[in-house]
Amino acid sequence: MKQIKRIIVTSAIAFVLTGCHLFDSKDIPVAPPVIINPTDGDVIETPPLITKKTDWDTILSPFTNKLINDSSSLNDENKILLISDIQNRSGDYLVNNQIDEVLHQLMNKQNKFTVASRQSINQAKQALGISPDDKLVSRGKMIGLAKSMNAGYVLFTTINKVPTEKNDANLSMELISTQTGEILNRVTSKDFSKQSTNDNQQSEASQ
Repeated sequence: MKQIKRIIVTSAIAFVLTGCHLFDSKDIPVAPPVIINPTDGDVIETPPLITKKTDWDTILSPFTNKLINDSSSLNDENKILLISDIQNRSGDYLVNNQIDEVLHQLMNKQNKFTVASRQSINQAKQALGISPDDKLVSRGKMIGLAKSMNAGYVLFTTINKVPTEKNDANLSMELISTQTGEILNRVTSKDFSKQSTNDNQQSEASQ
């Protein structure tokens, strides 16, 4: 009889404890999950894990050479040249610092213009409140930057298509007057494709 009572008491205690546990669980508030939707300003351009190194020196040197040759008639006293940020219209990731460095190296080899240093450009950007990583590159903004540095010309480069194993790069390079905003000279990829076609036709004619 005592054993039966003990079983009943034990069962009752277990039932009470279980009921308390269930009751306490109901009182615990459960916070709904927080969903954060990124805004347009939060989109960050992420470079690919593996970036193939591009020989920009070989790609850009024909453009700079032609632009300098076509600008031989310029007689302005102010020969200071600002090399602008790269305008990327390719839709692909570009290592802009590599292109900018190559352009400065190429233009520093010529004697037509005095190239503004990258340090002076960064200081001018800081004074105007332009971010060093500014992606909104435009002619107007670069002309304004050049005026603040008393530069007479802007070298403005646009990448329309990055080079691949099958296709060459598609780009344009412009020499712009800071004073008037006029595009004095413009070199595009089509100029070299025309030249290649003409060379082939002359070669076939000589044969």
